Amino acid sequence: MAAPEPASDPRSTGEVLQSLSTSTQALVKKEIELAKLEITAVIKARVVGVALLATAGLLGLYVLGFAGVTGARGLENVVSPWLAWLIVTLIYATVAGILIAVAIGRFKRPPSTPERSKQAFEETKQWAQQRAEQVTP
Repeated sequence: MAAPEPASDPRSTGEVLQSLSTSTQALVKKEIELAKLEITAVIKARVVGVALLATAGLLGLYVLGFAGVTGARGLENVVSPWLAWLIVTLIYATVAGILIAVAIGRFKRPPSTPERSKQAFEETKQWAQQRAEQVTP
């Protein structure tokens, strides 16, 4: 089976190159818009997450304070008061260290680059190179 011959374009080489340039500019502009949208979505998601985390942290501080006092007072019935408060302090320090390690891992997990924009740009670049090869003899 013979390969079909490429359709001839009635436009001159200059017109084809101008059309290619215009189309490429439009595609690049659209890809930049896509990248902006993706970056904005990533930033919004992180800002909302941080705001919720800060609010929960503030309320959690009150809860931890009351729980610590309650625990220390309860331990005072078993051990001396200074030891009860030391035990509660060590428990708090351990939990805080674990939470910090988990939080750092969570912030590293989501991608922070616009993957779709990169892929679209590469596709456009390949398309433009193919069109340029077709036009130039």
